[in-house]
Amino acid sequence: MPLKSQNEEKMNIEEKLLSTYEDELDIFRAYLEDLGYSPLTIRVYLHDTKLFLTHLYEQNSDMVGLNTVSKQDIAGYLRKQHRNAAKSTRNRRLMTLRTLYKSLIKSELLISNPAQDVDMARQEKGRLPTYLNDEELRLFFSTIPPNDYYIRNKCMLMLMGLAGLRVVEVHNLNISDIIRDREDPGIEVSGKGNKARYIPLPKPLFELLLQYERSLRPMPKPTHANAFFLSKRGTRISRRRIQEVTEDAFEQLKKLPGYQYLQQKKLSAHKLRHTFGTGMVREGTDLVTIQQLMGHTNLNTTQIYTHVSNEQKQKAMRNKDVSRYFS
Repeated sequence: MPLKSQNEEKMNIEEKLLSTYEDELDIFRAYLEDLGYSPLTIRVYLHDTKLFLTHLYEQNSDMVGLNTVSKQDIAGYLRKQHRNAAKSTRNRRLMTLRTLYKSLIKSELLISNPAQDVDMARQEKGRLPTYLNDEELRLFFSTIPPNDYYIRNKCMLMLMGLAGLRVVEVHNLNISDIIRDREDPGIEVSGKGNKARYIPLPKPLFELLLQYERSLRPMPKPTHANAFFLSKRGTRISRRRIQEVTEDAFEQLKKLPGYQYLQQKKLSAHKLRHTFGTGMVREGTDLVTIQQLMGHTNLNTTQIYTHVSNEQKQKAMRNKDVSRYFS
């Protein structure tokens, strides 16, 4: 089938889906908004839902009522979609369907939740997060190209690597979020679930933000006047552009002599956040403080940063004096 015809068919199917399941999708969106989910999370959940609805259509060659969907239907969808995908993605999509059905039950549209009986995939326990050590992080910042956007890009990458911000939090940062206290400078970050948190900033990083704002920030378009990081067009910088800037810097780091081993690591913008969390633990910061700085709802999430390297284990054991037990 020609590409144009395939695209037209895909658009027709999507229009049918939106029309057939309009009430269900509206209820689900309102439910997520009431729970305080961020706009980005809501978009992801709705996207996952449309993938599932498309699967149902393809399996049945027609639109079907969600009340007819069985546990086996959902398990089959997950097997088909996630044969080679990460278990975390599979589990997120299952959680999307559980939440979808929960919203429809609360709205008295349905009476049962078939997704609730589908088991989560077991993820490997003790899996260590990928992060950069101190020297790798220093060199990473040095690989940022010295172009017209150098200071802006350095600010964005340092906010992730030295302050633990998520990509979306860098994207959402506003002029009004800058806390201009000479003795205690910082930022207010809007995190997951629109929960705000205060992050004090090291003074050199805060001064770099001010340098960008005062001298290098483009003239914003009226609707983007409050956005802190701007594109060359004067619009709020996109999440994808932040990721691209990060990916470019990682590629340059991997090319440095002696650092080719990083080619084997999956490095992304989110790994800068892992680097921050790991660095905080290694410096002796308590977990509750790290939890608050990173905006984790659950302390268990913060505990993934308590891993230690083999080098740290060796140092701890080799320096341990056990001579008194052998006298």
